[in-house]
Amino acid sequence: MAGSQSRRPDQGNSSATTDADGDVREGRGSQGQALVEFALVVVFLFMLLFGIIDFSRLFFAYATMSNGVREGARYGIVHHGDDAGIEQKAREMMVVIGGDATIQINYPDAGSGPDPFCTHLCRIEVVATSDFPVWTPFIPNVQIEARSTMHFE
Repeated sequence: MAGSQSRRPDQGNSSATTDADGDVREGRGSQGQALVEFALVVVFLFMLLFGIIDFSRLFFAYATMSNGVREGARYGIVHHGDDAGIEQKAREMMVVIGGDATIQINYPDAGSGPDPFCTHLCRIEVVATSDFPVWTPFIPNVQIEARSTMHFE
């Protein structure tokens, strides 16, 4: 019986068969097992992939927000009290993914006298906050905050 297939008696109810050379071949049961294993593993692989993508997006958003508030603070130390210009300069440099940034401009050392803005040895602080939506399931949205403080020139 050179080309026929026969069941090995020691296999019981397995779907594996042997050919004429004695090599064992797996039946349809192993294909289903491979499909189930792939379905279990692919979920974790996609979670890892989306986690890496979200981390990259978060890092990019934070870097651009930091650059934006730094540029806004730099503009503010040269142009005292021009809050609209400071905010505009900060927004020009920001690329916020998935939302808009809220920008606050603070003068921590400002007095309440006739000149509310200090002109020497005072600071300006520009703060930007934004809600960052993540794509990875089971991870909540993250709030990003970038802050820059500089002294007036």
